[in-house]
Amino acid sequence: MKKRLLIGVVATECFVDFQEEILRGIISQAFKSNTDIAVISTMHNFYYDSAHNNTDKYICDLVLSDRFNGFLYSRNSFNDKKVQKYIDDLLIISGKPVMLLDSDGHKSFETTAIDDCSAFEKITDHLIEVHGCRKIYCFTGPKGMFVSEERLNGYRNSMKRHGLYCGKTFCFYGDFWKDAPKRFASDIINEVIGRPEAVVCGNDIMAAELTNALISGGIRVPEDIAVTGYDACEEAFKNEPTITTFRRPNFQLGAEAFRRLYRIVTGKICSKLPDEYGKICLGRSCGCRGQYSISRSKVRKEQVNNKLEEYLFYGDMLFDITNTGNLSVFADKLDNYTYFIYKLSGLKICLTKKYIESITGVYNDELSFHCGDEVKVILSKGGRSREYEDTGDYFSSAEIIREYGKDRKYPIAYYISPLHYNDNFFGYSAVSFGKNPMSFSKLYLQWINYVNVALEQVRIKGMMSNAIQMNCNSLILYDESTGLLNRTGVEQELVRNRELFSSSSSTEFITVELTGINKIYYSIGEKNCSRITGAFADSLKKCVRDSEICGLWNSNTLCVISNEKERAGAIFEFLRNEVHESLFSENNFSIDFSVGIFSVKLTDEVNTGVAVYQSTVNKLFSYNSEENSDNPQYEKLCALRSSIMKNPAFPWKISEIAASLYLSKSYLQKIYKTFFNKSIIEEMIGFRLDMAKKLLEETQMTVTDISRKCGYSSYNYFVRQFRANVGCTPLEYRENHFTNISR
Repeated sequence: MKKRLLIGVVATECFVDFQEEILRGIISQAFKSNTDIAVISTMHNFYYDSAHNNTDKYICDLVLSDRFNGFLYSRNSFNDKKVQKYIDDLLIISGKPVMLLDSDGHKSFETTAIDDCSAFEKITDHLIEVHGCRKIYCFTGPKGMFVSEERLNGYRNSMKRHGLYCGKTFCFYGDFWKDAPKRFASDIINEVIGRPEAVVCGNDIMAAELTNALISGGIRVPEDIAVTGYDACEEAFKNEPTITTFRRPNFQLGAEAFRRLYRIVTGKICSKLPDEYGKICLGRSCGCRGQYSISRSKVRKEQVNNKLEEYLFYGDMLFDITNTGNLSVFADKLDNYTYFIYKLSGLKICLTKKYIESITGVYNDELSFHCGDEVKVILSKGGRSREYEDTGDYFSSAEIIREYGKDRKYPIAYYISPLHYNDNFFGYSAVSFGKNPMSFSKLYLQWINYVNVALEQVRIKGMMSNAIQMNCNSLILYDESTGLLNRTGVEQELVRNRELFSSSSSTEFITVELTGINKIYYSIGEKNCSRITGAFADSLKKCVRDSEICGLWNSNTLCVISNEKERAGAIFEFLRNEVHESLFSENNFSIDFSVGIFSVKLTDEVNTGVAVYQSTVNKLFSYNSEENSDNPQYEKLCALRSSIMKNPAFPWKISEIAASLYLSKSYLQKIYKTFFNKSIIEEMIGFRLDMAKKLLEETQMTVTDISRKCGYSSYNYFVRQFRANVGCTPLEYRENHFTNISR
């Protein structure tokens, strides 16, 4: 069978009425031309910025698939310029023909558009000729958007033809959404702008929102201000009062755009569908008493979806599908809830290999997505029954779904939508409605959201289970504080690599014994001792080679097992340099330590514990922490401290001290505190108060004179500082410690 063409449609908000009509035209014309359709549909229009919404755009990477022959691109449905450019660039890279829908010119793409100008002119004519309105405002869409400007031009053409004013003060730009109409209504109600007789709005959503906001503000519609919309979507006929609008020939737009693209791709002209023309739909918002005629199929679809929405929101689907521990159970449970997708004919849940491996801990990086990444179908379903032949093995996402490569009697259309949670991309869902040229409803968005939440829960549960398993192993084999192998871990690792070590003529058991820990334990506490041990462990990790085994043998002894000779000396030199460098940092771990070694030919008779013990006995190198004097600054700082102690009353200034030692202020204070555990200021205050206490004990000088002699210019400051540090006033101290006054 001859391979069918595959045309991609890049769009968003496929559930919106006008977009669904465009897609109905595209799919209907494609089926008549025996062509497959893949609608690459994001679930958000990027009006709001968030990590979750922004990740939607990566589904568009599928346009780089070689399976596609061309693309129809609803560029204006994406409300973010950056996202538009992202998709533009992908389509250009694909090298395939692209046809824009309802957009202004693009240097790289062709365009098919509806004559919105004439249609908007007709609805403005209706307000002027039928209702006699003269002061009419135009409230169109975003400035610079092709359809917004076209509708504004239609309004101006009608106003000029009737000799009415339509300058800048009568023309306003909105957002094709609900925020701008509220602000516009507020300006009218509060008389920021003059009250018009009528407002022609760029779409029905803005018209309905403006109508409701005006009525809430005490302005009657249509008695005080007439309002019209555009697009004939459900917001218009559901509103009270119903909105007078214009039914665009969106079906015709989709069909015509497909025919033009088909001719570019194949060089042939395809059969044409019957035309569906646009017309004014009269509601009550302009003053008419018109009634909408809504097709039975639309009414039926709305009724069913309203009932399904109630079941979805108040039912157990979310709780049921999230209460799963693996993808197989998840797929089984999700199968029970596919009835929420109205008139479903086919469903494929495709998950990336990255996502599936992240559950088991095999893949731990960010869950990104690119065309060509491997995916697997975990749930495949026809209209009523589950299909199993498509599930099981991985295939390239460049195939989109395998259905497109199969021999079939009829063409198919699938909507491809992303599955992700925040910025972690899981895969995509492909949904088909068979021979019905229809789109999914808004309820499908919530269904997909539930699936996304459940997939994230499955991932988290899998990761937690894997982490617990790893942590259990770590508790058995690793030391928690240092991250090194513990004694059991070292012994097991040596058993595992015994063949490697046995092949060597000699194996070195090297120990690093922290002999200074016992000396300082009671002075600095257990927490600081653990910090020092951890610092030694981190330093040892840096110099240990991949072929060596490194671990914490006991609380004060680290060990390295190596096949290389003369490693003990290299390890000692490295650790000594690391300790010296730490003297000037907050993580100072200068203590006494020694390095020992025991060399032996590794056989089954060699006991690891005995070998490590022999290494601690055979000490080759030792480090004495008193070697601080090797630092060129140490003696200078000792001399400085002596000067401050002898002359505490001198007005010492850190900037001048630093300059005299050719050091920066910050570095001076840092290394001073490192060596003496107090800052220069703390030392100076302590020496001054020691001098004051001696004078209070041994002389009859007044407290004021003592304060001056000790370098204080303020008596009150001296008393406050004395009380804060000594715990009593100078006079109270003298009463308790006075020894040398003659009675």
